[in-house]
Amino acid sequence: MVKAKNIVIGITGTMTSGKAAIQYFLVDRGFKSIRFTRPILKEGLKRKDDMSNRKNWLKILVELRKEKGMDILARYASDKIKENERYVICPIRDAVDIEYLKKKYNALIIFIDAPFETRYKRTFLKELGSNMTKDDFKKKDDFEIKPTGKDKTYLPNIGECKKLADEIIMNDGSLNELNEKLEKILRKYKIPDLIDTDSYDDFDI
Repeated sequence: MVKAKNIVIGITGTMTSGKAAIQYFLVDRGFKSIRFTRPILKEGLKRKDDMSNRKNWLKILVELRKEKGMDILARYASDKIKENERYVICPIRDAVDIEYLKKKYNALIIFIDAPFETRYKRTFLKELGSNMTKDDFKKKDDFEIKPTGKDKTYLPNIGECKKLADEIIMNDGSLNELNEKLEKILRKYKIPDLIDTDSYDDFDI
């Protein structure tokens, strides 16, 4: 793992599990960040769609994959990758994209999860008082883990992503505890430039 000239780490996981926290951790260690869903946002803004509406994101994703291929997001991300650089790609939500990145860059894939109640609480806080009920969150969560409907082939499938992950992290503690888990993974794969995380405040995320 991670023996190619480039070091590419892909981040996947359940909703509000802490994907962005891993991304920030790696950026602090010199990784360049590639936002995986940027092509969807770019297309939505071009159309002047309301990109605060998740349905518009999914609609554009389905259209892009039908028109340009299932791995279109991975290919867009690949266009940003240069030789002898380190990249973190987030958030990845489909096994096809993971397979592409593994084949081309021998990418290290990290799946992050957290207890349901914790993730629901984070969603509520993230949305600054969202009126999403726990039942609504559960339905949305289940749909992302295993989509249904006529376009399910083209939709995010977090359950399949988990099967292809090289490392699985349960983010059920503080930020320091998450950082420690990440440092162990970087040491395991001999990825250099670790820093001391003692400077981080110890708080729940």
